[in-house]
Amino acid sequence: MGSCVIAVDARYGLQSPRRGIGEYVFQLMRRLADMPRSYDLRLYGDRSADPSVVREFQAAYAVEILSAPNFFWWEQRVFPLAVRQHQLVHATANIGPLLSSVPVVMTVHDVIEWRRGHLFGGKIPWRHHLSRLYRMNALKRAAPRAQLILTVSRHAASDIHTVLGVPRDRIVVTPLAPKYSPGEVTWPKDPYVLALGAQDPRKNTAGMLEAARELTALGIGVKIVGMEARRLAQFPVPEVPNLEVLGMVGDDRLEELYRRAGCFVYPSLYEGFGLPVLEAMALGCPVVTGGNSSLPEVAGTAAALADTLDPHAIAQAVQQIMGDPVRQREMAEQGLAWAGTFDWQTTADLTHQSYEQVLHHLGHGAL
Repeated sequence: MGSCVIAVDARYGLQSPRRGIGEYVFQLMRRLADMPRSYDLRLYGDRSADPSVVREFQAAYAVEILSAPNFFWWEQRVFPLAVRQHQLVHATANIGPLLSSVPVVMTVHDVIEWRRGHLFGGKIPWRHHLSRLYRMNALKRAAPRAQLILTVSRHAASDIHTVLGVPRDRIVVTPLAPKYSPGEVTWPKDPYVLALGAQDPRKNTAGMLEAARELTALGIGVKIVGMEARRLAQFPVPEVPNLEVLGMVGDDRLEELYRRAGCFVYPSLYEGFGLPVLEAMALGCPVVTGGNSSLPEVAGTAAALADTLDPHAIAQAVQQIMGDPVRQREMAEQGLAWAGTFDWQTTADLTHQSYEQVLHHLGHGAL
């Protein structure tokens, strides 16, 4: 290791359980830990960090937990002060220090907030409005100043260039990967559809519930994970029979649900990547998802693409898979093969090359 230190905003990667950004940070740091590097990495988290995850990373890195009264103060005051002696900052979560004295590399996963109200609507909590206002303004200022922008898909790169005005030659695509290693297809499948629930209107839980009403009337069960039953009451959808709402589940349980499901539906209206699509494929589960944003890029030809604004189209796509066991198995096998073309080591390699490029540009060593 060298004398250069890169400070990493690892907040979401130090949490457990983790969602998209958290899984990205967690997997990236795991892979970089084993790579020969000319620089050191120092991870910074907040009080939401899981002690067991912190201990795991302390075997490879210095990890520091910083306290702050809120995320704004952590991002714009506490974190920048803590890292001011380092040579580079990696801001991993769509936000970076606005007054940093240290050069910054940013990971911008998407520009979703600029699409809200145009490509998709729906109400969001008032606290989200305040957060959204802050994050949009901060990102608009921070992204053009960053030494380099890392992002997760070609679609996201195009959006970042268009919305934030970042030159294309300062955007590097570092695709994500499933956390599960592709194995064998579990067969036969159980007669249920798996879906992920979320309050954000972009995730289209309301559309999924409408499709579920049609599917359950045909005898196809629907299981929704990641959202408590009481939260579904916000959606103006009639009660759906044969619907199981499982709430938050552990990794082992989720893996089993994916493996046994007859189909996984990801009806999102906009994504920067769409990691659950690959997670399902890696476990041999046929996928129905949207033809919008990054989803066709991530799904390739291994998923059935449907108009996710139309619940009937979602239900019809599911029926065509679950009503045809030959096609169902073919899609499961194709998904396994496709998911196997993505791996976190590639993400780490591309990120490492980007770090080296920026450090070289700043005069901290040769490529």
